[in-house]
Amino acid sequence: MSKDIKTRTVFKDVKTIDKAKIASEHIHHATIKSKEQYEEHTSQKEHTPHDYAVNKTSEKVPRYTKNIVINARVNEKCYRNHKKEKNTIKALQKEYQNSVSPVMQQDKQIKNKAHKTQSVFTKNRIIKTRRINKKDIKTTDSKGIKQFIKAPKKDRKVSVKIPSQNKNVAKQYAIQSMKKSKESASAMKQVAMKSSNYAKKISKATTSALKKMIESAKEVYLFLSAIGSVACLFILVIALIGGIFMSRGNSSSGNAQLSQEVIAYTPLIQKYADEFEIPLYVNAIQAIMMQESGGKGNDPMQSSECAFNKKYPNTPNGITDPEYSIKVGIENFADCIKRAKCKDPFDIENLSLAWQGYNYGNGYIEWAVKNFGGYSQANAQVFSEEQAAKHGWSSYGDPEYVPHVMRYYQFAQLGTGNSQLVNIALTQLGNKGGIPYWSWWGYSSRVEWCAIFVSWCSEQCGMLQDGSMPKFENVTVGMNWFKERNQWLPRGTVPNEGMIIFFDWNNDNHCDHVGMVEKAENGIVYTVEGNSNDEVRRNTYSVNSNVIMGYGTIKK
Repeated sequence: MSKDIKTRTVFKDVKTIDKAKIASEHIHHATIKSKEQYEEHTSQKEHTPHDYAVNKTSEKVPRYTKNIVINARVNEKCYRNHKKEKNTIKALQKEYQNSVSPVMQQDKQIKNKAHKTQSVFTKNRIIKTRRINKKDIKTTDSKGIKQFIKAPKKDRKVSVKIPSQNKNVAKQYAIQSMKKSKESASAMKQVAMKSSNYAKKISKATTSALKKMIESAKEVYLFLSAIGSVACLFILVIALIGGIFMSRGNSSSGNAQLSQEVIAYTPLIQKYADEFEIPLYVNAIQAIMMQESGGKGNDPMQSSECAFNKKYPNTPNGITDPEYSIKVGIENFADCIKRAKCKDPFDIENLSLAWQGYNYGNGYIEWAVKNFGGYSQANAQVFSEEQAAKHGWSSYGDPEYVPHVMRYYQFAQLGTGNSQLVNIALTQLGNKGGIPYWSWWGYSSRVEWCAIFVSWCSEQCGMLQDGSMPKFENVTVGMNWFKERNQWLPRGTVPNEGMIIFFDWNNDNHCDHVGMVEKAENGIVYTVEGNSNDEVRRNTYSVNSNVIMGYGTIKK
């Protein structure tokens, strides 16, 4: 009996992924072992196909070839078709030798031939060795004669039929690699975007700094041209000592607290702020009063020397009626706001111009705009020097008036949007009784003011004006406003900063209280609430607390 045909067909430069290669090596070793067992058993002379089948089925082949030899009937058929298979292999070898097609065509043909060869071998259950990575194709016929078929020089990249098990491994590995590649690409894209944003921020900051330097240089140039060489020397000496041409930072802005005297005047401040059409500037007026008098004395706004004082002498502390002082002071400040073209309480640049104008007189505003384009602490010093020299006084006003007032201006650094609303509420922490809020609403005596407080904060940051928040004093009315506009989130939701939180103390589906969400972290909701034990306070609740009814969301 002759041996079965064993082929090992290999093409150079066939590259597979690592996992497939490992699996192939396992198959290779298994088939070599199977071959050795096969040759050992077939060296004995089988007299009949039956003997051949018995010997084959007695072999202990590896698990990769076990299914090929366990069926005796298939082996008998394999034995009968031995010569037919030999002719098939020879025909394939001859066809390969005659192949002169380009590389791509060779790929296609070799794929088809490999497929045909696999079909023949599968059909007849012939043991097939794994292709190994050598340059030449080596075959062994049934007589043990080795033949070599030289691969064409151009045949460097060809397709190889990978066993189905290896294909699955390779496919899974390829899918994982593709997924990781996409994740890597996405991560790189995010890094690039962050880098771009960071670069933009740096560029913006640099541009802003350069702009300020240019403006300062312009002020210095105009100032020096105006005052001459002697005053120049004087100012330069001061600059070396105190750096007056460098605007002071506002790192301490809003850190100082309002006195109880100033807070007590809040209803009057709100009244006259409404009358003179600057209702949003209550805190700006409070800051002026704090700097002028701390809320003490008969002239708390120090407005006796103001041109709007028509009732009392225009001398220091000439006004002896605190309410009249507040009225005149607010009328004067409203005029400064209009002259400075201040847009809102957060327009710090023009608000600073108005504040300095309140201290110097509104003539400063036109002078600063004409000569310097607006306020700066440097030109405030120049104006003070000029006016003192003009009137023969040792000093004139307070050149550092704006930094002094800014200490009490609690809206100086409030952010934007919802954070602005929360920050305004935080400036009111500790206020007891709610006088500024219910008097703003129009009440002359105390009422329940939690909803009024939310509305007051909303007006201070312009949310009532743009319609993104309702003005409400009844908590149920406020809750329904959000529900009607599909801006409602139920209990259990993790809220965002600035959402309006509604409470039901008795769990009777009736709204009892309202506040604002400061933040939510680790399952805890932090709030700022007016009329919490009759004061503005911070409180905390579990996200799933049964006293929370839900949240109103703000759309801008």
